Amino acid sequence: MSGHHETGRPQHRRAPDQRAMPWGRYVLAATVAIGVLGAGVAIGFSDFLDRPSPSAAALPVRLSMAGFEPAVITAKAGELLTLELWTTDAAPHLQGGVHTLISDELGFYEELPAESRRDVSLRMPTVAGDYDIYCDTCCGGKQSPTMHAILRVET
Repeated sequence: MSGHHETGRPQHRRAPDQRAMPWGRYVLAATVAIGVLGAGVAIGFSDFLDRPSPSAAALPVRLSMAGFEPAVITAKAGELLTLELWTTDAAPHLQGGVHTLISDELGFYEELPAESRRDVSLRMPTVAGDYDIYCDTCCGGKQSPTMHAILRVET
């Protein structure tokens, strides 16, 4: 007897549960969620992820709206000092779209475009002492105490 169980009663086939979501939809939803979160992290941390690698022989000096980091740069008298200047500040925050590294006493004037990094070599004076360097294009410029650093030249 076809379609009957041993008891003689008709055998009913169970229809698939229409409410159950197939695994493919779960995988697709998870993939989309991970993609959206990954894009958000990449955009949010792009300043950190997109930084060029530092130069091996240069001293890193960050110019930002908060000032110079480090605030004291130490060098030997007469040496050629290479600074790796870098900033993540955006152009709209900077006058002319640049930070500057200026020393009136030593005749230095360097510009660093927004969100960039580059090496600058400067000949240190032969006279030991502390020399003022400043940025004149951001957050009050030369008048701002945070936009200054000390170039400490030692013998």
